[in-house]
Amino acid sequence: MATYNLWVSTGNFLQSGSLSPVFATLVGTDGESPKTKLDNWGLDFYPGRESEYEINCEHDLGEILLLRLHKENFIEIISTSWFCNFTKVTDPKRKIFNFPCYQWLEGHQILDLREGTAKTPGMDTVPLLQNQRKKEVLKRQSSYAWKVFAEGVPHCLDSESIDDLEKNVQFSFTKAALFTKRNATKQVELKLKGYSDSQKSWSELDDIKDVFWFNKTDISVYVTEHWKEDAFFGDQFLNGLNPTMIRKCTKLPPNFPVTQEMVAASLGDSTTLQEELEKGAIFLADYHILEGIPAGLNNGRQQYIAAPLCLLHLSAQGHLLPLAIQLSQSPGPKAPIFLPSDSEWDWILAKTWVRNADFLVHQAVTHLLRTHLLGEVFTMATLRHLPMCHPLFKLLIPHTRYNLHINTVARLTLISKDGVFDKATGTGFQGLVKLLQEGTGAMTYSSLCLPEDLEARGVSSLPNYYYQEDGLKIWAAIESFVYGIVDFYYKTDQDVQGDSELESWIKEVFSKGFLERKSSGIPSSFNTVKELKKFMTMVVFTTSAQHAAVNSGQYELGAWMPNFPSSMRKPPPQTKGTATLENYKDTIPEINTTCTILSTLWVLSADPGDMIPLGVYPNEHFTEDEPKRLIAAFRNSLDQISKEIEERNDSLAERKEALPPHYLYLYPPKIENSISI
Repeated sequence: MATYNLWVSTGNFLQSGSLSPVFATLVGTDGESPKTKLDNWGLDFYPGRESEYEINCEHDLGEILLLRLHKENFIEIISTSWFCNFTKVTDPKRKIFNFPCYQWLEGHQILDLREGTAKTPGMDTVPLLQNQRKKEVLKRQSSYAWKVFAEGVPHCLDSESIDDLEKNVQFSFTKAALFTKRNATKQVELKLKGYSDSQKSWSELDDIKDVFWFNKTDISVYVTEHWKEDAFFGDQFLNGLNPTMIRKCTKLPPNFPVTQEMVAASLGDSTTLQEELEKGAIFLADYHILEGIPAGLNNGRQQYIAAPLCLLHLSAQGHLLPLAIQLSQSPGPKAPIFLPSDSEWDWILAKTWVRNADFLVHQAVTHLLRTHLLGEVFTMATLRHLPMCHPLFKLLIPHTRYNLHINTVARLTLISKDGVFDKATGTGFQGLVKLLQEGTGAMTYSSLCLPEDLEARGVSSLPNYYYQEDGLKIWAAIESFVYGIVDFYYKTDQDVQGDSELESWIKEVFSKGFLERKSSGIPSSFNTVKELKKFMTMVVFTTSAQHAAVNSGQYELGAWMPNFPSSMRKPPPQTKGTATLENYKDTIPEINTTCTILSTLWVLSADPGDMIPLGVYPNEHFTEDEPKRLIAAFRNSLDQISKEIEERNDSLAERKEALPPHYLYLYPPKIENSISI
């Protein structure tokens, strides 16, 4: 007789427990145990409970390979779901076997769990285990199928509603309840204030404060007070929602004929435009991607889109200041170049057109495409091709949490025909799709790798560029962690080349995410350990830090609508001297469009609920000592970065040098592990 002790842990959150009977079978190298009911006195699978059981066998089973859980229905017609955290087995010789689970068992289900040591396909020599990993990914492939959202755009999960989603990728009960409550609350508040139905222009700009003023933050207050200032306008290219647009300009583009005479007043007597170009102090934000994007309808009325060019100068004081703005890619008499020396409302209107262009590119390309949709591609490929025992599954799975759920919500309510983007932004649905297609066609591997992107744009030495400063530190911390994990499991390039599951993973990322565009630079296979480490670093950074950088500030930087208008109701001005405050108010979004967008921005950038910060891994998928050591070192690195950010922000606040007074979008405790909002 051989006795095995089994510990079973149930998830510690609402609705994770179950009344359903659960049985267990141990599968070893020398046979299987009897199917044993896990039944102690009282409730066995209560949230947060860890229970111990005995499994008795006629003989020693040898090395334990699998733990088979059998969940049956509580009553034949009634089923309750159960979330199993992990199980642990101790054999008669007191050897411990860990079986991570961290998933739901629903209905009548049998689940085979592998012993927790991470293994690539080449490490499995036992036919039973080789077969188990194949069966696992085949089952997932039947559950997670691809579909085309739009031609020329990354593919996505084939799901028509939240109810179609597997429970393992749905929001937790807590997060779902909070998300629903926020949406409902905003609608009620706006109805009560009488704003959400009004199609009028704002009678006074200050009235915009009344909409969401009770949600104000230090940053949102700062924006309302400084939105007209050139220094704040320029700073948003560095530390705002879209900090990837600007690049160094050493030669003016031929379609942007700015002259020395135009900018002399801004540059001063001690220098010239040519000298500043040669010195590397001139930068360009070019929204050419918007050229030809069709504008949509808001409230049944035509909207307008510009594709501006904005020239900026790094002043001697270290501020990035706008020098000149052209609202068209085609120069000429009907495309005047606006300057800081123009009349107040001419210049404010020109800057607002740039901010509108920034809204459109940020929402569709920087945020939606390059974080949410790419995150979904990485998530789908991981679920479809990497079994739980694969070391890269264990590395990536925390960074996929809730991505499929939030993206499904987006396709149902935000980016659908008749959704928020269709009704309340300048592009409408058709323009959004076209912009996504353009963004996908222009997306490159290099631009997704922060150090390379900064270098390519020539902005790596820009002062007061806190997105760069903090982002590079976080990139380095992720890189060190990822390198350690990959090196532990892949000793040689041959180990990488021989991993058939990894090969299937990257092929699907290349085909479904980058549509087999070789020009993207995305690999379709990995040949070296070095290539694999770089790509995994990019994936983890994209699905955590990069999303935080372009998502977290949406409400506080956009709550003052003129700073981040979603649409423009009049065409770009073709002459100077025509802008007035009244004309301005009739150009920016009307009241109900403003309310719709601000409500959306608030929901999308509010505290996500049961957030798990970057580097925190409550689910212990890795069971070996070395990965655990690497995780601890990763967290220590992030803690150090947090302290450095706190010290910098305190210093800036004391000296009153930052615009606005602090940058926290890449503060590690505020970075979520995954794209869940």
